[in-house]
Amino acid sequence: MNVLTGDRKEFAAFTGKVESVVSSVTGHAKEGDIAGLRRLIANFKIKTEDFYRENRKLNIGVVGQVKAGKSSFLNTLLFDGKEILPKASTPKTATLTKMEYSEENVIQIEYYSPDEWDVLEDNAVVDLDDEIYTSAKEIVDMVKRNGIDPHPYLEKGLDQKKFDTYEDLISSLNDYVGEDGTFTPIVKAVTLYLNKEEFKGLSIVDTPGLNDPIASRTIRTKEFMEVCDVVFFLSQSGSFLDKSDWILLSSQLPQKGVKKLVLIASKYDSGIRDILRGRDDDDIFGDDENTTDDIPEACTIIKKKLKKRAKSKVEEFVKDLEMRGASSELIEVIRQCANPIMVSSLAYNMTGRSQEEYTSEEKNLYSALKQFSDDLDSDLKLLGNFDEVTELFDGVVTEKEAILEAKAKGFIPNALEELRNLLAGYLDKAEKRMKILKSNDREQLIGQKKVIENQMSSIKADIAAVFGELNAKLESERAEGIREIREASKDYLNIKERTGSVTRTGSYTTGHLWWKRTEVYSYEEHYSYCIAADAIENLRKYGIDASNQIEEVFSEAIQIKEMKRRLLDVVVNNFDMGSETYDSSLFRIMVEETISAIEFPVLDVDISDEINGIAGKFNGEITSASEKTELSTALSKAISRIYEELYKKLDDAVKKFKAELSVISHKTEESLLTNVTKEFEELLRQCDSKEKEISGYKEYAAILKKEIAKL
Repeated sequence: MNVLTGDRKEFAAFTGKVESVVSSVTGHAKEGDIAGLRRLIANFKIKTEDFYRENRKLNIGVVGQVKAGKSSFLNTLLFDGKEILPKASTPKTATLTKMEYSEENVIQIEYYSPDEWDVLEDNAVVDLDDEIYTSAKEIVDMVKRNGIDPHPYLEKGLDQKKFDTYEDLISSLNDYVGEDGTFTPIVKAVTLYLNKEEFKGLSIVDTPGLNDPIASRTIRTKEFMEVCDVVFFLSQSGSFLDKSDWILLSSQLPQKGVKKLVLIASKYDSGIRDILRGRDDDDIFGDDENTTDDIPEACTIIKKKLKKRAKSKVEEFVKDLEMRGASSELIEVIRQCANPIMVSSLAYNMTGRSQEEYTSEEKNLYSALKQFSDDLDSDLKLLGNFDEVTELFDGVVTEKEAILEAKAKGFIPNALEELRNLLAGYLDKAEKRMKILKSNDREQLIGQKKVIENQMSSIKADIAAVFGELNAKLESERAEGIREIREASKDYLNIKERTGSVTRTGSYTTGHLWWKRTEVYSYEEHYSYCIAADAIENLRKYGIDASNQIEEVFSEAIQIKEMKRRLLDVVVNNFDMGSETYDSSLFRIMVEETISAIEFPVLDVDISDEINGIAGKFNGEITSASEKTELSTALSKAISRIYEELYKKLDDAVKKFKAELSVISHKTEESLLTNVTKEFEELLRQCDSKEKEISGYKEYAAILKKEIAKL
């Protein structure tokens, strides 16, 4: 990345500039001033290095139901149509697959933990017609059929396999994520590290589909989706934007973070084939606007229908989000779905190839389309429509680089401003010391020192009073914080009820004794269900909410700016009784650093045990009343445990912090007395060579002014 290389040169130039300032002031500046400049360089390096280490990747997620064509879409977009990523035909074999750049080609496999596998084995022996148990049985049976002992792999946790060619990759990958892969049933996630330039700066994830029966995989998907920048959401053209799509979108799309959402109407060829039909002179349908014998015209018809549906469904979804109080940011992201892109990976991969090279699936499509086309290669490209996707994909990558560039460009101006303020502060202190030396002789300084020492008892009493009030307020805020954490827990006890439908069939007999006919009919049965992922999301949100409320306990009790103002007022009110030439602002500087040392405690809330407890026990759709009650009870107990832990941690933190405040109070008093004594001793020493010291301050001030003027 040339831009980032250029930024690094600018960053190096800035640190060189500060080093030059250090050289200029050395011999004139106090040790504390030099140390401040060194800290500026160190902090600047930390910030810029963190930026490159943590923010260079563009996180792209591909979301859609099983059979939406996610793997085919990614194979076409990233691997020139080669079938690198295997297709998953059921939710049980769908695995979260991440792709990133690396100098070495490596497959990293993450297996289930032993605890997760124990739960799967327990569920596999339960004889109930529920997806939790049927999925577990299918996975455990698959392990037995494959003849592997899962436990060595489960204990290992992670595995790595190197590969040299795509053929090696396909072979290895099929073993771990293929529909019939030997290790597929025990794999939770896979990361492909690829030595391909196109992957530099990217992290692309093919996510499992809707209602993943393994809750721990849902958690991993959610974790990645939380940091996604761009999401490609795939919906099959034949069942475009059905209810399941919107449930998937609302459950997997994070409430913040995603800046671009691209709706893809996948398997475009399937929608086209539904309206293509041959016509003859005896055509009883006549001119039907919903059918055609021309592929480009069929594309126009289908595109119009899909766009109309997208616009209608987006507005419907937005209204629902507005009623639920969703953020305006999320609503704006959802609105981007109103303009879908129609693609067919299958058709696009057929372009430019001979029939002999077609797969069986491609041959079927060729047979279905050839009678309606005069130029099949051109029509396949029209159906594929991947040029639009590729252009958009390249665009979002470029857009991210522009954001990175803008962010990187902000480092230098901000650092220059920080340097300018630092030097201005040094100049202010130098001029104040020079003023005191000019305006006072040795006897006058000794007199002022005695006045200040006589007032120290009064200063200590005033400082103790400030900290005493803080202690009382902290205790009050602690009680309020505990009450709010308890009240907040009630908001996360309810688990969202979702609705689903299943198509059932029945039959009845009509006719007479000598003639009977059986009629078969189908009907849609609606049902309600819960998913463990919603309960887990409640736990996560409660943990965040409670942590924020704990932070407020300390920030509300000790409003740091107000505290500094009051303590500095103690200095001003007690020191402003000296001579007219005495400048109390010099001593305000002395206590500033001591007060700045106050840091609020940070309480880490570890809710992993609670999450794993629910993730391990509950999977897929939970439809029975007893299971729903069990999930609700488990959630209630988990929240209760989190509350009890937070209550204890907050109580301990307040006690500890109050003790720390007492220490800080004494330190403030001691620091003030020490700094005042040290400062006066320095000024008294300088009085012995007054003119020389004043001349030195003048030179230092002149150097500082010159350096500030350069910035």
